[in-house]
Amino acid sequence: MKLTIEQSSDNKEIEINIKCGQVIDERLQKLIDQIRLYSFSIIGKKDKEIYQISLKDVYYIESIEEKTFVYLEKDVYEASLKLYELEEQLANTSYIRVSKSIILNIEKLQSIKPLINGKLEATLKNQEKVLINRHYVPAFKKKFGI
Repeated sequence: MKLTIEQSSDNKEIEINIKCGQVIDERLQKLIDQIRLYSFSIIGKKDKEIYQISLKDVYYIESIEEKTFVYLEKDVYEASLKLYELEEQLANTSYIRVSKSIILNIEKLQSIKPLINGKLEATLKNQEKVLINRHYVPAFKKKFGI
């Protein structure tokens, strides 16, 4: 792989070009996913203030009573978008739907443990636990690489 970086005061924004053969391998796909995470953010509200939240900081997104919440290591924000809208925008990233109401960032995953009923229990890096419903387990295992 060849990496070229051009720095110039003429550049007004960061531009990333990837040149490759016709097949995108798994390593390149992960790199592309990381670039997408870097360039996308979610608008969240907390205490009547509006914040721009970087996707790399999000642990999971949850929908509760028709409201969408974005969970970071220690903070929770309310998002204006619906869960299905965020799921569409986060396709082909490290995010995956793990239940009817939760989208999980697998980059924040510390460990997983199988439960008796076919579900999985995910422990996140902040020690929070999230259940992965059995309907979503096959897609999760594929995304996680197990």
